[in-house]
Amino acid sequence: MKKRLIRAMALIVLGVLLVALPIEIIGLVRNQRAFEAEAEDKIEYAMKSAANDLNVIFSNMENLVNMLRASVQVTFSSQDYIRDESIFRRLKKQTGDIIKRTLEKTEHLSGLYVTFSPDLHSGMEEVWYAYQNGNVIPIDARQFAPSWLVKGNPRVNYYYDAIQQGSYWGALDYESSLDAFMTTHTKSVYDDQGNLIGIVGSDMLMSEVDETLRSIKLYSDSQVMLFDAEMNYYASSETKRDPKNEYAPLISAFANADWDGAPIWYDSEDGKKRIAAYTTLNNDWILAATQTAATVMTSATETRRTLIVTTLLTVLSIIVVVMALIKRYYGPVIKSAEQNEILLIHQSRQAKLGELIGNIAHQCKQPLNNISIDISNMKDDYRTGELTLEGFQEYEDKMRENVSVMSSTITDFADFLKPDRKKESFSIRDSVEKALSILRENLVLNEIAVMNQVDEALFLTNYRNEFIQCVFNIIENARDGAMASGVRPRVIDIRSERRDENKVILLHIFNSGTAISEQHLDKIFLPYYSTKEEKGGTGIGLYLAKQIIEDHFHGEITCANQETGVRFTIKLRERK
Repeated sequence: MKKRLIRAMALIVLGVLLVALPIEIIGLVRNQRAFEAEAEDKIEYAMKSAANDLNVIFSNMENLVNMLRASVQVTFSSQDYIRDESIFRRLKKQTGDIIKRTLEKTEHLSGLYVTFSPDLHSGMEEVWYAYQNGNVIPIDARQFAPSWLVKGNPRVNYYYDAIQQGSYWGALDYESSLDAFMTTHTKSVYDDQGNLIGIVGSDMLMSEVDETLRSIKLYSDSQVMLFDAEMNYYASSETKRDPKNEYAPLISAFANADWDGAPIWYDSEDGKKRIAAYTTLNNDWILAATQTAATVMTSATETRRTLIVTTLLTVLSIIVVVMALIKRYYGPVIKSAEQNEILLIHQSRQAKLGELIGNIAHQCKQPLNNISIDISNMKDDYRTGELTLEGFQEYEDKMRENVSVMSSTITDFADFLKPDRKKESFSIRDSVEKALSILRENLVLNEIAVMNQVDEALFLTNYRNEFIQCVFNIIENARDGAMASGVRPRVIDIRSERRDENKVILLHIFNSGTAISEQHLDKIFLPYYSTKEEKGGTGIGLYLAKQIIEDHFHGEITCANQETGVRFTIKLRERK
């Protein structure tokens, strides 16, 4: 009685530990993911809030440019400013007065200007007012660069890009007259006759952009960056000696992401794991933030450390209990194992029957599904009044065909092990077409284009239904592969190849899509091995096809990755 009690207690302790271990592991994983999700939500929310602030600033710039553009257009329209320089001078002065008054009432902006077309009069005309030492003063660009408006000069992209594209956004534009870097927005302006007047623009000091980025920081070591639409660096909350190289891992991580706005995790140049988030501003610039994982995951690290220690203690306890049980009950366990081995030998003798039933169920699944679809379609046609006698007969023929396939499948598999099945001469192309007809609706439904390019002159003498079933299994696998990859267009290409020198027939079945990993490629013909278990895959189809081709057709079946998909090849001897 005492021994039984000790054994029961030991088993209870072992059971509790075994239950506790996966719970602790799950808790460890979920805890990690929960903290990561919290960090992602926090940085994503911060990005959206910061984006709103920057969008307000940039929208003000754009609104002022639009307003000034409209004023210039109205001022110069219906005026003979092109031929009469005095009119041009008068309108230019009016424009200057508008710019000055507007800038005096504006926050954030450091300058407003109109750069006139070089084709007008002297060719170097501009009205530019800027804040300097708290006052709005006029700036004469010609004092600093007498011939600055020269096409090809990258410093005047703000002019020619605006003319060519209609508008321009730029940063890190150095303005020598103010000795400062600027964020610039410009738009082209035309009069009511379509004549180019020039461009209107606004400037904001990059120092104000930097200050805005510094105010976004979530933690002490947060970094906030501003890029253009092509991920060219513009600004950062931190002063960087070589920002292009330092932010290269981040830019690469964004380039490899799906660009759906979700935060990403990556390894920075210093080897630290970081979390980053980004959002697109109204002017298509990209605002990004990055933060070390160690900082955002401090609480998670402490919790994880505790869970790891608890898990290790649990594992150690399990090892101790198991070793004690093995030592005490080693003899009974060996005896039980021997009895189980005898039982397995007996069960293996019954395996053929179970395997046969499994194969029948596998082959009948698709025809039954086709019948179900036909019944539903026929019912819908009847309800809508579209069911005609010809349509009914067509549905009936297809269902009879599927029933015939199931009946033939059951008969053929029932006779699978019998040596007296009748061989017949059959066309390989017709057999392929027969297999395709069973899957036709499913292939059409999933937008898979099928090309049967098998030579009509190729014949075999063997078990026709078995060959059809083999081709069916491979095509069904090809369909799943084409659908799972997401590659468009979806294609299944079936073609033959005859080698007259040794009377060999090769039947190639290709499907577009992604390659099969080497890990799976070596195992796809094993029984009950499937990469689609969650979708109902049994791992029987390809195994059965290989057995039939090798055992009954004395051929070979192989699978190889191609540049744009996967190709199965059946190698057979020609028989007529």
